[in-house]
Amino acid sequence: MKNNSTFQKYIAPIVVLVGICLVVSAALAATYGITTPIIEARAKAEADAARQVILPAADSFTAYTGDLWHSEDNKVKVTEAYIADNGSGAVITVETSSFGGALTEMVGIDASGAITGVQISSHADTPGVGTNAMTDEHLGQYIGLSSLSSTDAKSDEAVDHVSGASVSSNAIHYGIYAALQQFSKMGGVQ
Repeated sequence: MKNNSTFQKYIAPIVVLVGICLVVSAALAATYGITTPIIEARAKAEADAARQVILPAADSFTAYTGDLWHSEDNKVKVTEAYIADNGSGAVITVETSSFGGALTEMVGIDASGAITGVQISSHADTPGVGTNAMTDEHLGQYIGLSSLSSTDAKSDEAVDHVSGASVSSNAIHYGIYAALQQFSKMGGVQ
């Protein structure tokens, strides 16, 4: 009798808990298997919609699988490039170092190599200071440009930098420069 009570007191609860863990783990695995393709499809659709905002002539996108551009110090790097399936251009995502940390931007470039739009995807810059370089007005000055003479916004005569937000201005500018370099490295759109 003593052995039976030891089993019921110590071993049975462990067996029950292990069984519950196995059932819950199996349920989580099944849920993950079902929801992952749905989440990935939605994420792709949302990313394509964001790309289409800055390259409106595009119909759909295919990921570029070649080498991606990065600065020698690796502080500025192209993280992904997508080519429009109809050949209207490409959308290139770049990550740069800004005042608040990493700044991610998407740059649309049409088939002729001219910038069609710039969109800041994420940043941690100071609101009301660094974000002044992220306004539609400031980013709009890049539209139509097909080259930049410098990685530094202050020394590039094609654009104006935002006074008081020079680190953010330079981060954005260098990212756009990197996108143009990537587009050139890709040979444009084929």
